Formats: sequence, C-alpha cells, structure tokens
Amino acid sequence: MNAIFVDLGETLVHFKPRYHENIAYALKEVGYEIDERRVFRAVAKILGKHHYPSPEFGGLSAFDFSELFYELNLYPNRELITRLNNRNLLSGEYELYDDAIPFLEEAKSLGLKIILVSNATRNIYKILEDLKIKRYFDGIVASCDLNVMKPHPKIFSYAMELAKGDGIHIGDIYEIDVLGARRAGLDAILLDRLGFYPEIKGNKVSNLLEALELIKERLKNS
Repeated sequence: MNAIFVDLGETLVHFKPRYHENIAYALKEVGYEIDERRVFRAVAKILGKHHYPSPEFGGLSAFDFSELFYELNLYPNRELITRLNNRNLLSGEYELYDDAIPFLEEAKSLGLKIILVSNATRNIYKILEDLKIKRYFDGIVASCDLNVMKPHPKIFSYAMELAKGDGIHIGDIYEIDVLGARRAGLDAILLDRLGFYPEIKGNKVSNLLEALELIKERLKNS
C-alpha cells in the first residue's frame, strides 16, 4: 500500500447546501416533503448508475428527476419534472471539513501518496486553490478531464497508474466510491458522516481521523 485515494465533495470539502439537500429542498418547494436520508439514498442509487458525464455539464451527469421519482415511488406530471430538471443543483459555497487538514497532514507524514479522485467540473481546480489544499495531492483525477465518472473502474485504474501502485480509497457514497473502487480491485473505506448507511458494518468511519486509524492499522499489518 503506497497511496490514499480520496474523494473531494463531502469527504474533504463540505458544500453548502449539500447536493442531496438541494434536491430535497426542490422537492419540498413543489409539495413533496421527503426524509433527508431517503432522498440521499435514492440519489446515491441513481448516481451509481451514471458512468459518463453529460457534455453540457463538463464532468458531471445531468440529474433527471424522473429517475428520482421512480426510486421514491412517486408519479408527478411531466411538466413538474421538466421544471425541476431545469434547476441548478450545484452549490457555490464550500469549506473544508475540520478534519480535512489534520487528515492530509498526517497522511503525508506516513509517507503515502495522496491522489484526489472526484466527479467534478473544471471548477474543482478553483476550489482546490481557494481552500489552499492543492499542494497536498500527488495527483488529481477528475471526471471533467477523463470524461468518465465514478463508479466506472477506469477512473480508479487511472488513479492507481498515477500512484504507481495500489492503496485504499475513501469516499462518502457507497454506490460510487466503495463499489467503484472495488470493481477496480482497490480497497475502500466508506466515510458516513451523516449516518445514512446503518446497514454497512465493515470499513466504515464517521470522520477522516477514524479513516486514518484504519489505514495505520493496515500499514502495521502489511
């Protein structure tokens, strides 16, 4: 193990509001008040099926509310779906999680490479500069550059090529980060900050410092 592969959004960086929160707000505005965890899990399931970005989104796939309503077993009219599909769901406000810098600093002190693996638009580079964390990464693998998205194994395979070896991936969406990494033969840790995956028992943490402890344990036993 010579590298840590890590997600950006809701792993190192908190977007305000979160992506699934914007979707929940949009549903509430049109009369559907759905439990936040239920919205998150439905969105995660949908995103886990998307492997290629939409040309008009430059690195991300278009979110179709008809898929969401299907997962939620709701049947609105087409006009409402079209109206919701025209909403911007990306947040322009962001900040580092409190554990991000301690995690990055200690990961570096362990002598491990850190490779960022993210589904993102070109705005990812501005975010890294704004938050002054670009210097921590030995490589940046973004869907906007590869034209392929997590959970497709190709994006993880490319990250391993950059690292010249394997390691472990950390991310917040099981359907994208954990399953995608495993399909590429890469181990993974689920970062479940919000407690939305109660059924997942192994290789799950609630913060990045807990993830570091798992990694140090792996290093000790390797």
